[in-house]
Amino acid sequence: MEKENTAQAEPAGNGAEARKEEARGGFGKFKSADALLNAYNSLEAEFTRRSQRLRELEGRENCAQPRGESAPAAEGDAAIEERIERAVERAIAARAPYVMAEGGGYAAAPPQRAKTVEEAGALARELFRKGRQQ
Repeated sequence: MEKENTAQAEPAGNGAEARKEEARGGFGKFKSADALLNAYNSLEAEFTRRSQRLRELEGRENCAQPRGESAPAAEGDAAIEERIERAVERAIAARAPYVMAEGGGYAAAPPQRAKTVEEAGALARELFRKGRQQ
């Protein structure tokens, strides 16, 4: 971290000087390409260290818990499973219909079909009402 701080340029006195600096090299807050390269290399080294540490911790976790074994069922598990199933069913039912086909085509919502004569009459009345409103 200290190397990165020393590689940073001091802020310019005014905006014009900062714009000239940026137009020359475009290194942002770094004085030169070497300072930028050093900062990048230190960042890459830190990333590598953290990735190795993460891999090590994941390896320990995988060794600590044998796969395929589950905890014994508690008494309330059935109620929890039932609540989860109901929540999933509600989420599926609440999902909006797919209304846009690829390429900007027309609506692809499933058609409404009447199962009885009464339902057909209700659908027809609704269509006629919509036609009058437009």
